[in-house]
Amino acid sequence: MTGIKKYPLVFILIITIPCIVTSQNNYVGVGQYIKNILPMRERVQHMELWWKWKRQNVLPDVMREQSVDMWIIRNNEANLYYNNEGPVFTSLLPANFEGMTLPSKYASPGSQRIPSFLLFFDSGNEIQYYEPQDYKHVGSLAKTLNPKRIAISSVDNKLMLQSLGKKYSKRIIDSWTLGVRWLETMSPGQIDSYTHVQGLANDIIAEGFSNATVVPGITTTDDLNWWFRHKYLELELEVENHPTVIVKRRPSLIQEYSHIDGPGKFRNGRTQNGTNVIIQRGDIISLDSDIMLLGLVTDSHQHAYVLQNDEENVPVELKQALITVNKMQDLFAAEFILGRTGKEIISASERIQPLKTIIETELGFHPPPMFIRRFLLGGYMFSHKTYVAGMTSGPGYYPTSIVTNDHKLHLNTMYAFEPHTTIAVPGWGDNGVEIGIGQIAIFEKNGLRYLNRPQYSNWHVIK
Repeated sequence: MTGIKKYPLVFILIITIPCIVTSQNNYVGVGQYIKNILPMRERVQHMELWWKWKRQNVLPDVMREQSVDMWIIRNNEANLYYNNEGPVFTSLLPANFEGMTLPSKYASPGSQRIPSFLLFFDSGNEIQYYEPQDYKHVGSLAKTLNPKRIAISSVDNKLMLQSLGKKYSKRIIDSWTLGVRWLETMSPGQIDSYTHVQGLANDIIAEGFSNATVVPGITTTDDLNWWFRHKYLELELEVENHPTVIVKRRPSLIQEYSHIDGPGKFRNGRTQNGTNVIIQRGDIISLDSDIMLLGLVTDSHQHAYVLQNDEENVPVELKQALITVNKMQDLFAAEFILGRTGKEIISASERIQPLKTIIETELGFHPPPMFIRRFLLGGYMFSHKTYVAGMTSGPGYYPTSIVTNDHKLHLNTMYAFEPHTTIAVPGWGDNGVEIGIGQIAIFEKNGLRYLNRPQYSNWHVIK
């Protein structure tokens, strides 16, 4: 056939980065992950290997799962998504080993123009890739290949339907679920590397929540926020959000330090996001932060306790509170059952009897943000955005969002697992203390598994 660009999809061996094995319940080897950060060039190469592996293995699986033998993606679908993410097209766009996108076959020599359409066809033996030149060419390919079921976007698709004609327009389905399944399914290399990235986040937090960084009575929450930002910069890591450090304080100590902090800094025993206070002895410091590495984004919620002058260790009641919170999280994790929707998981979690001393608890989860780095061959930025795709505990907004609680739970999908639990602790007032451990987890055959679990029973301690 003339005018058709066809690529056989070849198998690419994945090279994974070094990982340090940890147990399910305890984080070990603090500082070891920082020593194994890949140089920038190798990061891009690893990411491209993952996408090639996914095209070889995940793409045929999800197309057959959805009973689709032809999938057509337009280059102008990006504006259909929240924040113009457009991750489906970008992730499937042919690129070289350095993440440079290959120009359209139909572009003039030296042009950087990307393809207008990507078309994948399941021949039964392999997934074939075609690059249609225009809508007329799309219709011609449909007639030639005679697909039984065609996946296309349901938004702004009038020209696509016209090009397919009445015969093939009757065979279309909305490509939304197919796109989500493609994006959310993780490769073995991504899973192994996510363990490393979560461990790296744990390393940085352990250093930030230590006397090397915090001087009680002097260091402020803003100081600590910016320490984390500078640490990320030093390690050549990107972030999606500015770190958020808040303080939780006993009612008696709120009163004691009120002349320093000023009025109204604490509500229900804690500061609010963006409130700057001096970190004092007896405080709980809580961090919500992320790092971005290898296209993978963490979502960490961890906590430190600042010893009072007469304390040599974290009070027993706080140690027990942390253990109880983690046991509650494990009960929530057990409700991740294959085939359940986000709504069904939340409904099941609400029927769990809270453990003793827990005042309030709520399950929250969402797919972790991910990002794709692609450049034109001339070096210009083509894509620089994060996306979130898959099942979540909260509502999604079809079709402009690719995350929803109506989506079902599938194998090899990742989640930022972040239940929020408030627990009664003697001396900490009627409102209790909110202790939520946020971390990345993967759903596998044996259930939900934490990739690099921090703080199962041990607080970060500042002396």
